[in-house]
Amino acid sequence: MESELLLSIMSSLAESESVSISENEKWSIRNRYETGSFKIGYAPYGYAVKDGEFFINEEEAKWVRFIFAETLSGKSTHKIADALNEKEIPARKGNHWTSTTVRGILRNEKYVGDCMFQKTYSDFRFKRHTNRGERDQFYMENHHEPIISREDFEAADQMLRQHAKEKNVAKGDAKYQNRYPFTQKIVCGECGSPFKRRINSTGTLKYPAWVCREHIEHKENCSMKFVRESVLEDAFATMMNKLIFGRKEILQDLLDAIRSQNHKASLRRMNQIDDALEGMTERRQTLTTIVTKGYIDPAAFTKEMSDLRAEAAALEEEREKLTKEINGDMRKTEELRDILKFTGKGEMLSEFDPDLFERFVDHIIVCSREEIIFHLNCGLSLRERIG
Repeated sequence: MESELLLSIMSSLAESESVSISENEKWSIRNRYETGSFKIGYAPYGYAVKDGEFFINEEEAKWVRFIFAETLSGKSTHKIADALNEKEIPARKGNHWTSTTVRGILRNEKYVGDCMFQKTYSDFRFKRHTNRGERDQFYMENHHEPIISREDFEAADQMLRQHAKEKNVAKGDAKYQNRYPFTQKIVCGECGSPFKRRINSTGTLKYPAWVCREHIEHKENCSMKFVRESVLEDAFATMMNKLIFGRKEILQDLLDAIRSQNHKASLRRMNQIDDALEGMTERRQTLTTIVTKGYIDPAAFTKEMSDLRAEAAALEEEREKLTKEINGDMRKTEELRDILKFTGKGEMLSEFDPDLFERFVDHIIVCSREEIIFHLNCGLSLRERIG
């Protein structure tokens, strides 16, 4: 008992010391941010870094200037990315340019020689987050040699704002992330890639359509053809009208089936896992005490501890799976009640309703140009013929 108490005290002291070291390190970094002496270890496209100092990489810098020049001439970030890919200019990551990559360059203050510190931060679980005001930020002007003049940088920023204003979107809001009801909701049934929206034309007729990203970029990898947006809208209205007509046979039966499921066995197993994990904690503490006193060989101690950690990890994974299963059924029940409430009104849809689509549909799988599958939030998967 005395050994276990001593071990607990020493563990507590070690944890406190670790927290103290972490806080001291964070204070040191913040202090270097404030004084401008922080050494950056990674340089953006167009620069190279050595001992924390930025140097212009002319081979990349000329394409940074190209991006700003094309933007000021009125071209969109999509067209600029396509032009760079056609020229086979390697990007910093993945050797492929996207509109997001181009937009990131246009908004990066480092190209005018300035530097913003602490754009991201780590929480207590060491997960990385974008700093949206949760932590102090520090801005240093004339940190290094610029590639772009301030006038061109500000003019390009104004162009981006104007394009966003014309499309009635604002950076960071929900509408910017999901400008259209089907955005990030359509998945290719052939290759699993998301669909993107584009404007197609037949003669003088122009119409919006959705097409697989992989098919656009690598047709040899995916043969899935585009689907008109109006076809998807009509399919959703038809699917909802079928649910309204057959709500008792489809929705009510599913709700009854979920309600009839008994989670007693799962809850009992979760209690068993908790007891087993508690017993493993005691065994680890006992092993630590024994090895401290020199009663067992360190190699045997290491093997026993490794086996215990592996067994504990497997039990934790099983417990998490059971928890998700129970919570998932509860969520499906709430989603089913919601859709039952709506279909109970008996009002058929005469046209596509984007709010209802967002409310009830999780995603769409495009199997072909003749068939799609609606995956609803309540767990239902409904096939719909299209044409």
